[in-house]
Amino acid sequence: MRLLVCVAAAIVASIATSAAVHGVEPSHSSTIMGPSNPQLAAGATALDSGRIQEGIELTLDGLRTPSSVSDRAAGHSNLCAGYAMLKQWDLALQHCNTSLELDKYNWRTFNNRAAVHSGKGQYDLAVKDIRAGLEIAPRSTTLRESLRIVQQNKRLVSVRSRSSVRPP
Repeated sequence: MRLLVCVAAAIVASIATSAAVHGVEPSHSSTIMGPSNPQLAAGATALDSGRIQEGIELTLDGLRTPSSVSDRAAGHSNLCAGYAMLKQWDLALQHCNTSLELDKYNWRTFNNRAAVHSGKGQYDLAVKDIRAGLEIAPRSTTLRESLRIVQQNKRLVSVRSRSSVRPP
């Protein structure tokens, strides 16, 4: 199980920040990296740099400032990723859900939520979210890699659970 949680955290780490650079896998989603809300931008930069707690705090501060719906959605998606990197799955899930309520077309949020579900061992839900993300961004290499990892982990758990069941 420890390996699975580490893999899920690695997925989220790449999810939260790999697309923070402008021009990477567009398709109706964004990560805050602009001057419209400096705190949200600074939070995304901190997450990208691995300063998770600082990134979370800056993002929370940024969400207290009036922002566009898309900025708030991206901020909550970043919080989802940040809390997932800290393995605070339930808190991460709340922020993913909030983000998707604000913007149901952000494939990165579906990917983040898939990582959260994976961290919780809910592989079927993770696959469902990745497939929803692929409907939005069918060429996303990030989503395809996440799907591969989740399916691999699901098989691994299945094999381990079968091998641990011994006849009486």
